[in-house]
Order: sequence, then C-alpha cells, then structure tokens
Amino acid sequence: MCEVQRLLDDLGQTFQKFKEMRRIELLTAFNNVRCCECGHKLRLRKAQDTASKSRKHCATNKVTLIIACFIFLLLITTIFISLAKQYNHTTAYGSGGCISTMFYASCDCEVHV
Repeated sequence: MCEVQRLLDDLGQTFQKFKEMRRIELLTAFNNVRCCECGHKLRLRKAQDTASKSRKHCATNKVTLIIACFIFLLLITTIFISLAKQYNHTTAYGSGGCISTMFYASCDCEVHV
C-alpha cells in the first residue's frame, strides 16, 4: 500500500511540475510577443492575478465541500442509528410495543409483556 501511495504522490508531483513549466513557458512566450498596444503587459499581469485568485477560491471551495460531506455523513449516521433503534425495539416488543422516535424515547413507553 505504501508503494502505491508513493507512486501516486510521485505522479502528482510530476504532473504538477510539468503544469507549472507549461505555464512559465506560456508566460515567457506572451512576454516575447510584440503587440500594437502598449498595455499588453498590464493585461498579462491582470491575468496572472486572476489565476492566483482562482486557485485560492478553488481551495476554499474544496474546504467547503469537505465540511458539507462531513455534515452529510453525520446526518446519515444519526438517521441510521435512529432507525436501528426503532427496529430493535419493534423486534424485541413486537409491533404492539411503543415504537420510539427521535422525540419520544423508548424508555418513556411502558410495555406490558
């Protein structure tokens, strides 16, 4: 398992390195191109600033998504535990027993056997 993780990490680093190299080469090519307008370097700076802001925004979205998934998993776990409790209570006391819900605990219900 460790070798697989190391391979995945190495592949990720390789792809990230070549992506960064492509970006640098593209910016170098843009800087070497002559333009009729004098403001092309300003446009390139704005594009670089926008790209860096989008990376920060993407990281924020990832954190928000992870938090939302964690809350969703907690909600599913709570519902599953509640349903298991209801099933066990019905199995133990039969369908005539008082079935507990989220707001009415089974210990408050008197069942005479």
